[in-house]
Amino acid sequence: MIKTYEPLHHKYRPSSFDELVGQGPITSTLKQALISNRIAPAYIFTGPRGTGKTSSARIFAKSLNCLKSEKATTVPCGECELCKGINSGNALDVIEIDAASNTGVENIRELIERSRFAPAKARWKVYVIDECHMLSTAAFNALLKTLEEPPRQVVFILATTDPQRVLPTILSRCMRFDFRRIALNDLENHLMSIAKKEEISINKEALSLIAKHSQGGLRDAESLLDQVSLLPPPITQLNIINLIGAVPEEELITLAKSLINKDPNSILKICNRLINEGKEPIAILQGIASILRDLVITTVTNKQTNLCNISQENSESLIDLATSINLSQILKLQAKLKGSENNIRNSNQPKLWLEIHLLGMLADEDSKDNNRIKQSFPRTRISDDSEPKDSDHKPEKIEPTTSKELKKTNYKDDFKHNEDLNLADIWKKVIAMLELPSTKMLLSQQAKLINLNSDSAEIVISEKWINMIQSRKNLIEDAFYKARGSSTKVLLIQQKDNLSKLQKENKKSQLIEQTNELKVNKELNKNNCEKKEKKIEPKINLETNSIDQKAKQFADFFNGEIVDLE
Repeated sequence: MIKTYEPLHHKYRPSSFDELVGQGPITSTLKQALISNRIAPAYIFTGPRGTGKTSSARIFAKSLNCLKSEKATTVPCGECELCKGINSGNALDVIEIDAASNTGVENIRELIERSRFAPAKARWKVYVIDECHMLSTAAFNALLKTLEEPPRQVVFILATTDPQRVLPTILSRCMRFDFRRIALNDLENHLMSIAKKEEISINKEALSLIAKHSQGGLRDAESLLDQVSLLPPPITQLNIINLIGAVPEEELITLAKSLINKDPNSILKICNRLINEGKEPIAILQGIASILRDLVITTVTNKQTNLCNISQENSESLIDLATSINLSQILKLQAKLKGSENNIRNSNQPKLWLEIHLLGMLADEDSKDNNRIKQSFPRTRISDDSEPKDSDHKPEKIEPTTSKELKKTNYKDDFKHNEDLNLADIWKKVIAMLELPSTKMLLSQQAKLINLNSDSAEIVISEKWINMIQSRKNLIEDAFYKARGSSTKVLLIQQKDNLSKLQKENKKSQLIEQTNELKVNKELNKNNCEKKEKKIEPKINLETNSIDQKAKQFADFFNGEIVDLE
C-alpha cells in the first residue's frame, strides 16, 4: 500500500497548549478557564493566518472532552477515541464548519436545531465556525439568540482573520482572544527543531530568511521549509532567495551605493539585470526600502543589531556604506519612496515606474543645480493689509566656475522672472491641483495665501471656516506638493478682520477697474460721436447756404430785406 505524504504543517500541528508557539497570554488564560471550570458559552479567536486559531479551538475541544480525565484538563491525552476523532475531524460532538461554504441563514438554523440535542459521547458539544466573517448578516442575526443563551454543555468557537466584518452584536456576546503574529525568534527556534527532527541540512541564515519571509505566520514558514527540503543539501540562503524570488542583499547594497553616489547609469544597469533574472520590480523596491531602513539603524547605532533585517554576512558592507552617508540623506531617500509601491503595483509597466522612482530619488532639492525648480515659487511676504513689503533681499551670488558673467546674467534673469509671479497666481495654481470642487470653491472664497517659503506656507482664513479648512489641511499640503514638487508645511492663521479687509479691498479694486473701463468706453463713444458730427457738419452748412440763397432771392423779388432767418 502506498503511504501518503503528510505535510510538515499537518505533522507538527500542536496537540496541546504547551506546543502552541508564540501565544503565551492566550494559552495561560484558556488553561486557567479549564482549571477553574469557568467555560464561556462563546469564544471568538481573531488574528492573521497561520497563528494557531483553529489549532487552539481543537485543543480546547480536546481539553473539555478527553476521556482519560473525569473533568476538563489542560493536557489532553491525544490517544483516546475522542482526541483522535477531533484530530481527524470525525468526532460527532465536535463539529467544524467552514463559513465560506455555509454562508446562508438555512445552514445556521440547521446548526442551531442540532445544538439543542445533548452530546452523544463527549461531555461538551463544541461548534467551531472557521472564517466566520464570511457569514451573511441574516445568518449572524439568526445566531445571536443562541450565542447569548446557548443550550447546556454547548460551546461555540468562532475564528476569523477579519474581525471588522463581524457584527458588533456578535463580538459583544463572545469572549475575544486576539492572536498575534509569531515572534521571529520563536519561528526560528521552531523551524530549527523541525529541521533537526526531519534531518534537513539547512544553515541558520536560510532558516532566518524563511522566518522573515513568513511574516509571523507559522503555517507559511512550515510550508516553505517543507518546500525547500526537496532541494539538494546543503540548503543555503541563496537557495531560499532564488526559490522565493527575493533580491540578493549584495545587489541591494550595490543599488543603495548607486543611489547615494547619484549614478543613474549604474541604477539602470542593476535594475535591468535583476529584472532579466526574473526578479519582480515590487520585490526590488521592497528590498531597497529594507536596506535604507537598516542603514538608518546602523547609522544611529554604529553597529549591526537584531533590529536589522540584513544577514550577518553582509552586515560589514552595510556598516561601511553607513559611514559614507549621514542620517538626513537617508531619511530624504526614504521619503521619496512614499507612494511608489502603489504606482508599481497598479501599473501595466512596473519596470518603467521602478526606474522612474529610483531616478527621481537622485534629485537634490538643496543643490544649486535645482535653483530654477525651487525658484518657480519665489519667497514673497505679504503684510496683513495685502501690500508687499520692501525687502533688501538680494539673490545669492553663484561662485564662478567657467563663465562667471553668463551665470550671473542667467541668475538675474530667472530672479526677475520669478518676481513677476505673485502670491495670487501661486494660490490659484495650488487650488487648481485640488480634486474636490467644493474644496476649491471654499479655499478660493474664504482663504488667502499671505506668505510662502521654501518649506512652509501661511494661509489666512476667515473665522467661520477655520475648522472646516483645518480638516482639509492634508489635501492642501498635497496640492502644494503637486504644484511645487516639494513638501510644504501649511500654517493656517485665523483672522477676524484682516481677511474681510483684504476681501473688501479686492472688491474695491475690482469696482475701480470696472469704473475705469466704463470711463474708457464713454470716452471712446464720445470720440466716435464727435467724428460723426464733423462728418455731418459740412452737409448742414451746404443745406443752410442753399436756404439762405433762396430766402435772399425771395426777398429781392419783393424789394425787401432779410431781417432774421431761423
